[in-house]
Amino acid sequence: MIVFFGAMNKIEDFNKEIKVQNANNVVGTIGFWLTSDINSAKPFAIGTKTVYEKSETEFWEDGEPKVIQVEKPVIGFIYKIFLDEPNLKVYHSTTADSYDLFMSDRDKYCDYFHAKKRNPTWKDEAILLNKEEANEKFRNTLIDQGYEGFVIRNCKLQNGFTDLYCLFSINSPLVSDIIPVETLDYQ
Repeated sequence: MIVFFGAMNKIEDFNKEIKVQNANNVVGTIGFWLTSDINSAKPFAIGTKTVYEKSETEFWEDGEPKVIQVEKPVIGFIYKIFLDEPNLKVYHSTTADSYDLFMSDRDKYCDYFHAKKRNPTWKDEAILLNKEEANEKFRNTLIDQGYEGFVIRNCKLQNGFTDLYCLFSINSPLVSDIIPVETLDYQ
C-alpha cells in the first residue's frame, strides 16, 4: 500500500519523533494520519510554529528590545511511504459521509458539554471534555478487535476527496521519497 504522510518538520525516525501531527486537534491524537494521494497530505504539512524573537518595534524603558511571541508559517514535507497491508476497520458509505460514520463510532467514548442540548454529539459543536481519554478508548477498542488502524473511504478534505488512513503505530516504514511541499504545484 502506498500512502502519503504530511509533516511540518523533517523526520529522521518515525518511531521516536512523531508525537502530534498537524491534524484536527480533536482526533489528531488517535494515531498517524495518512492519505491515499499527495495533494490531500499537504494540509498536514502546512501550519505555524511559535517562536520568540527580539522585537524591532517594541522596546523596554532602557532601550532593549522586548522579546515577543510570533507565529511563523511552516511549510514542511510529504513522505511517500510503502506499508504492508495493515488490518484496518473500514468506514465507508454510499449514502452518507464516511467521516460521519467514523465520528459517530468514536462518539460512544466522548463526554460533551452543551448548554442547550441534552445528549450532544460531535455535530453539535459541543465542548469535548475528555479528548485524550476518548481517543485512547476508541483506539484500544479497535486494537482489541484486531485492527491496526482504520480507513475513512472517500473522505472530504480541503483538496477534494481521498481515502484517509489512521494507523495506531508505524514501525519502521519504508519511506521511498521525501518531498518538500514548496516544490509541489499548488492547486
